[in-house]
Amino acid sequence: MENNVREESGLKFQFPENETVIKFDDTKFYRDYFNKLPNAKGVDFISVDKYKIAFIEVKNCIGDEGNCRWRIAPNNQKRNKTHTSVNVEGRDSLDIEMAQKTAMTIAALIGAKSFGDTKECLCELREYIQFLSKDAFSDNSKKKYVILFLEGDFGGKTRSKKMIMKALQDSINKKLKWINCRVSVVDSDTYNTKLFQIVS
Repeated sequence: MENNVREESGLKFQFPENETVIKFDDTKFYRDYFNKLPNAKGVDFISVDKYKIAFIEVKNCIGDEGNCRWRIAPNNQKRNKTHTSVNVEGRDSLDIEMAQKTAMTIAALIGAKSFGDTKECLCELREYIQFLSKDAFSDNSKKKYVILFLEGDFGGKTRSKKMIMKALQDSINKKLKWINCRVSVVDSDTYNTKLFQIVS
């Protein structure tokens, strides 16, 4: 089970033993092919088993909440209004980024499928491509998850972190109406332990 642990942003995620998991931007297909697309981006992890597929993005903002506060307000509402020491040019709030990364990840998998078996690097994507290609993808019993894992102390006097996560979740949901999926914005206190577990 130890080999189903993946690390991102200083956090270790343990996925169920029966799942296949990849760090998408570490794949050869992403680096050598998809990355040639200007502004290409993808989610951190894709996990799959015969019953579900999950697209997971990790944002560990612990210790850097001040520079990330503009990102937790949906639709770039605070991008040019909140003080931050980072350059926000060309960057988006987390709801927009998550929707874009999900769309581009799915596009990348469909693009990878177009090569058939002609590219050796596609073997690492095979199970994800197969899940998307089968009729089962439109079967409601097969779950499609889009998960933003957001760590950080973002609660304030006017809005709790729970309210902030709900607003992001609702905004991502609107942007992903084109795909039948279940969107969640979670943290280490609220994530679904059936999908993964934080081990450090």
